[in-house]
Amino acid sequence: MEALVHETAAIGYARDTDRYHRGRPSYHPEIIERVASRYGQNGVVELGAGTGILTRQLIDLGVPVIALEPVISMRTTLSGTVPEADVRVGSAENIPLPDNSVDTIIAGQAFHWFDPPAALDEIVRVLRPEGHLVTVWNVRDESIRWVAEYSKVIEQYAVNAPRYRDMNWRRAINADHRLGPVDEARVANPQVISAHGVIDRVLSTSFIAALAPDRQQDVVNQVRRIVAPLGPTFELPYISQLQAWRLPEQS
Repeated sequence: MEALVHETAAIGYARDTDRYHRGRPSYHPEIIERVASRYGQNGVVELGAGTGILTRQLIDLGVPVIALEPVISMRTTLSGTVPEADVRVGSAENIPLPDNSVDTIIAGQAFHWFDPPAALDEIVRVLRPEGHLVTVWNVRDESIRWVAEYSKVIEQYAVNAPRYRDMNWRRAINADHRLGPVDEARVANPQVISAHGVIDRVLSTSFIAALAPDRQQDVVNQVRRIVAPLGPTFELPYISQLQAWRLPEQS
C-alpha cells in the first residue's frame, strides 16, 4: 500500500516548511508528560510527524520515537531538528513495521489528514495486544472574541480540506470497535505571540499555504486588522488535548 498524502497537505506543507515550524506551538508539558508516563515507556511510533514539534518534546522526556512523515520537505526539517529520532518514510496508511510490534502509536495535529479505514487497519495491524493509539492537538480557544473572528476569516478558505473541528477523525476511531477509549485530557496552553507570529501561524495552515499569493495577502490583511488592537505582544489561547484508545488483550 502506498503512502497517501491529501493534496492540500502535500501542496501547502511543502511550500514553506520553515514557516510551519516557526508558526506552530508546542504542546503543554502536562500533556507530553502524560504521554511519556502512561504510553511512552517502550517508545512510540509517531504518524505524520511533520517538522518534529511533538517529536522534540517526546525525545526531551526520554521517549524513543520512530517518526514517520510522507512529505519530503517536512521530513528533511524533522531530521535536522530532531536528529535523535528514528525518522522514516511512511504514513498512517503505510506503516513500515511488522505486525504486533508496537506498544504506542501517536499522532499530533495529524489524524484528520488520514484515510480512516486504511489508517486504522494499519494501526491495529502493528499494535501489540493492549497497545494504544494516542492523538494530541492544540486547539484554538474560540470563546475569545478575536480568536473567533480570526477563525472565521481562515475557515472560509478551508473548502473541503479535512479539519480537526469537523470531528470526522474522532467518529471514525470511535466507530472502530477494535479500539476502546481509555483516556482524555485538556490543558490550557496560551502562547505569547506577536502580530508577525500570528501571520506565520495563519500562513502555515495547509489550505492557506496552498492559495495563490494574492489570495494569501488578502488573508494576511484581514488577520492584521483583527490583531492590530491587541498590542505588540498578546496571548493566542490554545487548549492542548489528548485522547487515547486501547486495543484489547486479544485482537
